Formats: sequence, C-alpha cells, structure tokens
Amino acid sequence: MLRRLNKWTIFVSVFFCVLASASYAEVSRKHIIIEILPCSDVVMSFKKFHPLIKYLKQQTGLDIETIVPKDFEEFEWAIKNGDIDFAFQDPHTYVNLAKLYNRDALIRALTRKGETYQYALIIARKGSGINKVGDLRGKTVMFGPKLSATKWIAAKEVFKENGILIDKDLRAYLNGGCCEDIAFNVYLKAVDAGVVCEHFLEGHPEKQKELGINVKRIIVIGRTGPVPTRVFAARKELDSGVITKINQALLRLDKNNPAHAEILYPAELGGFQKSKDKDYDGMRILIGAKQ
Repeated sequence: MLRRLNKWTIFVSVFFCVLASASYAEVSRKHIIIEILPCSDVVMSFKKFHPLIKYLKQQTGLDIETIVPKDFEEFEWAIKNGDIDFAFQDPHTYVNLAKLYNRDALIRALTRKGETYQYALIIARKGSGINKVGDLRGKTVMFGPKLSATKWIAAKEVFKENGILIDKDLRAYLNGGCCEDIAFNVYLKAVDAGVVCEHFLEGHPEKQKELGINVKRIIVIGRTGPVPTRVFAARKELDSGVITKINQALLRLDKNNPAHAEILYPAELGGFQKSKDKDYDGMRILIGAKQ
C-alpha cells in the first residue's frame, strides 16, 4: 500500500511539473502586438517594417504581430483598450498618450545619420515663381499625414512663422501620404508645394527614378525646426520581462553591421537608443499637451 502511495505521489508530482512547464512555455510564447503608426500607406508600412519584426521574432522567440492603424482614433482606442503591447509612433502622439505607457522603458529611433532629431522640407517646382514659404499665400499645399510630427505638426509652425494661417491664407491644403506621392504631386503641378521628410530628396534615388521625378526640377523653399525622432513605447501593464527582451533586441541593432543595415535601411532607421520622458517636453510645448 505504501509503495503504491509513493508511486501515485511521484506521478502527481511529475504531472504538476509538466503542467508548470507547459504554463511557462505558454508564457514564453506570449502573443505580442506591436502597432506602427504609419507615415505612409498601410501596405508600404508593412513592407518597410517587415525585416525589423522578423528580426524581433528571431531574437526574442516571441510570437509578434504587427498592426498598422488607419488613423489616430483607431490607434488611441486600441492602446486605451489594452489591445496592443508596444507602439512605434511620432513624438506628438506619444506625449498625448504618455500616461498609458511605461515611461521608464522608452526607446527612441535614430535617423539614418544616427541623429535623435528629424526635419521636414517644404518643396516647390522650379520655375513656378514660388521661392519662399511666404509665396504660398493663396496657393495649394500637400502636407504629410496628421500622424506625422514633421510633415504636419512642425510644418504648420513654419507657415505660422511666415505669417500664413493654413486654414485662412491658403487656397487649399490636404494631407497626403508618403513622401513619394507628395513629391510626385508637386512635380506634376497638382499642388503648388508639398512637405516631405528631409532624407527623401537625398536618400531615395531609386524611388525618384521609378516615379519619373527629376529632382533638379524641385527646389526647397523651407525647412521645419527639429522634431524628436519616433518613440517606441510599451503599455504600462506589460510584463517587464517581455519589455526587456524587445528593448534589448532593438538596442543591439547596429547600422554598421551589414546584416543589421538590411533590417534598418528599409524602415529608414539608423538604430535605437534609450530615451526619457523629459526628452519630449519641447513637443509638449509645441502642441500644448499636458505633462
């Protein structure tokens, strides 16, 4: 009887050990959702960030899914509802929702040049008679999407500094998508001016050739002030072990490593760096956001 009891006890012990291992395995395979706020259209955003997401899966062993929202309202609902774990977003979006994130685990993107600030350029077609921002009064302008800190938030400030209120003094304006589309519309004279990322004119010769844009026919008439680069943030309630895995993988990326460059270049990134909430106080002042 004693022998049978000992065997049963051993069986139960082993059973619960297997259960514990299975539970641990389930935790280690936790489904993680990273939401990327697009600077361009949804399909292009998926393509740009696919190598990075693939790298994160390989490095962390986590089951990672990428979501690209169609607008800020959809994104805000998802983060407030706890439906996403990480968000890669422009700084003005981060400061508006900072209370929902773990502010001690922020990561910021670096530009391809390794800088922590980015700019946008206001462009026009050469020979149009438009040579400065002030010449755009009564003209048409294509800005970037409203999710873009440089091509929308900072660009509006440039117009304001030049005495132009976009809702009053422009003939019309609209929010476009990617830099390629905006530059193409300027080149074809569909709009008088457009706002593109600073790196577009110098860093996308293959795209310019594909679109048939002769950059020599494009002139720069204005430049925004510096804006912090995009922020990678985890929601407050997320397990610290998961945050550490993802963040460490991002911080290991080195643009001077050829294999890493193939991951970073499509996403127009130069790497990642630890950041602090106070680094975005300037953006808070710019948009009037609360601390």
